[in-house]
Amino acid sequence: MKKSILILFMLMTILQIAACRKETDPVKAFENGDYETAFILWMPLAEKGDANAQNYLGIIYYLGFGVQRDYKKAVEWYERAAKAGHSDAQRNYADMIHFGRGVKKSNKEAYKWYFAASQQGNIKATRQIGVLAASGNLSPNQQMYAKIEANEYILDEDKRFMSHDTYIDKK
Repeated sequence: MKKSILILFMLMTILQIAACRKETDPVKAFENGDYETAFILWMPLAEKGDANAQNYLGIIYYLGFGVQRDYKKAVEWYERAAKAGHSDAQRNYADMIHFGRGVKKSNKEAYKWYFAASQQGNIKATRQIGVLAASGNLSPNQQMYAKIEANEYILDEDKRFMSHDTYIDKK
C-alpha cells in the first residue's frame, strides 16, 4: 500500500512539474496557442535579425495574438523580414501595402513585394500578382519597374527579373 502511494505521489509530482514547464520552442508555443510565450521567445531573435522570427512577430501583431493588435508594428516586422529576403514576410508585407493596413496603400509597391515572394516560390504571392495585373491599376511599364526593384530582395540571382533595362550600363 505504501509503495503504491509513493508511486502515485511521484507520478503526480512529475506531471505537475511537466505542466509547469514553459515551452522553449517559439513555433511549438505558437502552434499550441501560447502566443505570449511565443512572442517572448521570438522577440530577442527578431531583434538580432532572425527573419523568420520577425515574420512571426508581424503575424502576432497583425492578428493580435497575445498582444494588442497593431498593424503598424506588424508592418515594421514584416518589412524587416521582407528586406532580408523572407518570402512569406514579403507576401505578408505586400498584403499590408495592397490593402493599406498600417501603411499607405500602393499597388505598385505591393506588386514589387508580391513579385519578390513569388520568384522565391510563394504560391499565394503568385496569385496576387495576377490579381493586381488584371485589376488594370498598373501599367505594364509600372509592373516591369516593380519587378526590377524587387530584384534587390530576391536571394537567388537566377530568379531575378531580367529585362532590357537591367542590361543597360548606367554610367
